Amino acid sequence: MTRLRMRELKDLDKAGLVKKLTEYKKELSQLRVNQQVSGTASKLGKIGTMRKNIARILTVLNQTERANLRKFYAGKKFTPKSLRPKLTKSRRQALKPKEKARKTRAQLRHAAKYPLRKFAVKL
Repeated sequence: MTRLRMRELKDLDKAGLVKKLTEYKKELSQLRVNQQVSGTASKLGKIGTMRKNIARILTVLNQTERANLRKFYAGKKFTPKSLRPKLTKSRRQALKPKEKARKTRAQLRHAAKYPLRKFAVKL
């Protein structure tokens, strides 16, 4: 089997990708059996390419699935955690700018009572 190209895989639909995936997995299992039985060098070299091909197919499947989910949740209020940005724990738990800017009732009263005074300085 030759190495698969990502652009070829992206053109295929989901059913075609799943079919190719099962085909490659069967072939990989046969290669593993051959490895245990005889272990000829020509067959062993194919195992690496088969594994990479399977990984490429799974990558394309996951990318298309995530893209479709992003489209589905685009206008919604909440999105699943798997689609949210990862960031760091402190960044995820930090207050949003609007929440940071909010003031308590006492702070609002104090600001109204003692407004910021501006003085003109003569030079």
